[in-house]
Amino acid sequence: MEKQNLIMKNEDSSNVRHSYFHLILSILIFSILDFCATTFFQDILHTPLFFDTIFMIAALFAFGPVAALFEYVIFISLVCVKLIFLYGKTDHVYLYTLSALTIILVTHLFVRRKEKLHQGVNLTFLYILTASILAGLACSVVSGFIGYFTYNLNQKDWTFDQLIYAFNGEQFDFLASSILGRIPVIILDRIITTFAGFGVYKLYVRIMSHRLSRRMN
Repeated sequence: MEKQNLIMKNEDSSNVRHSYFHLILSILIFSILDFCATTFFQDILHTPLFFDTIFMIAALFAFGPVAALFEYVIFISLVCVKLIFLYGKTDHVYLYTLSALTIILVTHLFVRRKEKLHQGVNLTFLYILTASILAGLACSVVSGFIGYFTYNLNQKDWTFDQLIYAFNGEQFDFLASSILGRIPVIILDRIITTFAGFGVYKLYVRIMSHRLSRRMN
């Protein structure tokens, strides 16, 4: 009996270690994929959108807000390494981790109860759309403040430059322009990346379920 209990405890311990390893590996892979997506869309295609949080959102759906934040920290660290290697400076992009945290918290308020995302296509669409828009608005405010305070640190925010200066030219002060100039781009980016992240999450769950069923068989 004692031998059987010892075997069961060893199996439980092995499952826990496997679970932690699987979580860490998934977060690392998601971070690398976010880095690749951002490099492709921003550096190669030069799109005004970021596409830098698709897999962060997938991590949020799959593992929760803490894992999503770790995913973004790894991602932004990779971005900083790239910027230092190419330009010798980071342009303070790591400060935008605060924007990512804002996105995570606002989105989590809507998706923390996953059963609400399985009550039909229409309700799921409305939940994700609402979360995307509100997260976009909150992120615009936070990023606007960051852009305002780093403006004198020679940071070039090329994505929003034209919109910011357009608002600034209409007698808005620079802080208001820095926020308002971001809203259209960030909300569109949030809608696309949140739905894409939800799609990645659903695909991830299906792959993991398939692997689990094969192991059990």
